[in-house]
This record gives sequence, C-alpha cells and structure tokens, in this order.
Amino acid sequence: MNGERSVAGKVEMSLEIVTEQEHEERPAGVGRDEPNMNPHLEEPQRPDTSFLWFSSPFKTLKFILWRRWKWFIILFIIFFFVFLFFGVFLYSFPNYAAMKMVGPFGPAKPSE
Repeated sequence: MNGERSVAGKVEMSLEIVTEQEHEERPAGVGRDEPNMNPHLEEPQRPDTSFLWFSSPFKTLKFILWRRWKWFIILFIIFFFVFLFFGVFLYSFPNYAAMKMVGPFGPAKPSE
C-alpha cells in the first residue's frame, strides 16, 4: 500500500441542528427509549434470500430446494405412501386370505 490511501467504504449521514426547545420536545433515544423516533429510519429493504444458510436451514430449504424441487418432493411423498400401503397389503393379504378360506378357528373337524 506504500502510504497511499484508498476508499474502504462510505457512510451516509445527516445532521440536524435544532434549538434546545425542539430538543426537549422531541428527544432522540433518552435512556432505554427507542432511538429510531427522531429522525425515523425505515427498515432496510433486504431480499428474502440474504441469510446465512447454516443459521436458518429451513429458509435454505424454502428458498433453494422447495422452489425448484417442489413437485418432485410432493410426488415422491405420494408415491412413497402408495408403495408403503401396497407393501403392507402384500404382507398381510396371504394371512387374511388363508383365514377366510379355513375360517377363524381352523379347519372344520369331522363330526362324530
């Protein structure tokens, strides 16, 4: 840097000179009062995606994954449950069918 100065940043500032009476009428941030009363500054307008992904993983899922893969995720969940119910059906159907064929108490005994 050889002693040369370079602009590292800029600050925008406004200064308001008021009389003592105006100062007493509308003080700025006395004690624990809200300091944003005089002058009132609007909230910064930041885009929804300006966040740190590791501090808010659900925002990451919402803005990055959900917008792009929403229908794929929904279809995957639907197919997962359909295949789950089909698997439960295939697992329990043979036992249910066998009970219907022989009856609830087993095969009938020949009467004496």
